[in-house]
Amino acid sequence: MIKISGKIFITIFTLFFLIGGNSVLIAQDQIQLPSFRIRSLSGDLFDSRKHLGKPLVLSFFYTRCPPCIKEMPALYEFMSLEGRLEQLLFVDPYVKALEINEVPDTERQIRKFVNSLNIPPERVYFDQIGTLLKKMSQGGAFPKAKRMGTLAIYPTIIVIDGSGKLILSLEGTGPGFLEIIRRVL
Repeated sequence: MIKISGKIFITIFTLFFLIGGNSVLIAQDQIQLPSFRIRSLSGDLFDSRKHLGKPLVLSFFYTRCPPCIKEMPALYEFMSLEGRLEQLLFVDPYVKALEINEVPDTERQIRKFVNSLNIPPERVYFDQIGTLLKKMSQGGAFPKAKRMGTLAIYPTIIVIDGSGKLILSLEGTGPGFLEIIRRVL
């Protein structure tokens, strides 16, 4: 039997946890995702068909998600510095239709939440009946969630290329998530 010292065990466990903390799918066989339309909190309608030619970054969150609180401002700042804010959509699909045990988010909660993070409402979308999340799930955008028997893991970031194909699915964020996004953009 092999004896492992406490320090080595903790190091191995920590590495395993950090590596396994997020699930990254950089799509080899790019999946064509369905087109979609969704309205922002500022009332503007986003139609993915009108944005062909440029990649899109969708960040799925809900207001009581601790990792989302860290990820969203960092992603917003990153996309701003990259000059790509028009390609960023924060989407809250945390609704009753998804059969979640907790109370679903309301538009008022979302507005208060994103305001506290200094994210403007024109970058935030409320998927009130879960249509966008379901479309993306059925399209294969959330492979880890599917293996776990759920629609989504929060936060999840997906990147769709300019032709509407999935090029990145990052289910759960961790160290280095912005560099991963930078590489695929």
